[in-house]
Amino acid sequence: MIKSITVTKKNYTDYADFAIKRLCTPQGKKDSGVIKNVIVWFVITVVFMTIFQVESIRLSDFHWPSGLIVAVPFLIFIIVFLYNINKLKKQSIPNKNGVMIGDKTTEFQANGICETNHLGSCFYKWQAVEAIEENKGDLYIFVDKLLALIIPASTFTNEAEKEELKAFIKAHI
Repeated sequence: MIKSITVTKKNYTDYADFAIKRLCTPQGKKDSGVIKNVIVWFVITVVFMTIFQVESIRLSDFHWPSGLIVAVPFLIFIIVFLYNINKLKKQSIPNKNGVMIGDKTTEFQANGICETNHLGSCFYKWQAVEAIEENKGDLYIFVDKLLALIIPASTFTNEAEKEELKAFIKAHI
C-alpha cells in the first residue's frame, strides 16, 4: 500500500501538542491523575477554609501594599515563563519542505514502512512501531515514545480507506 502524503505546519503542531499530552499522561493508569487532582484540590480547599475561619485575620487588616509587592514578581515570572514557552514552541517547528513537513511517499510493506521524501528515505521494521494513535482525523504511527510518522486526514479519500490502513498496521504490530 503506497500513500502520497503532504504534512503541513498545522498537522505538525497538532501532532506536537498530542505527543506532549501523550508523554504527560501515565501509561495504563488513566485514573491516577484524576485521583491526584481530587486530593490536591481537597487539601487546597481545607487550607483556604482554615485561613478564612480564623477570626484574628480580617480582610480589612490585610496590608495590600505588601501583598502587591509579593505578587508582582510572581506575575512577572509567570508572564516571562509563558512568553518563553510560546517562543520555544514557535522556534521548534521543523523547516518547510524538510524531513517532517512537506511532500513524501510512504509505502506500507509486509516487512515494514518505507518513507521517502526529496531529501532521502527511511525504513522502519514493524518491530519499531510502538503504537498507532488517531487525533483530529490524523494518524500517528509511533516508532518511539516521541517520534511518529504523521499521516494527515487529507491523505484519505474516505473513512474506509483509513480503517483499512489501520487494520493493516495493527495486523503487523
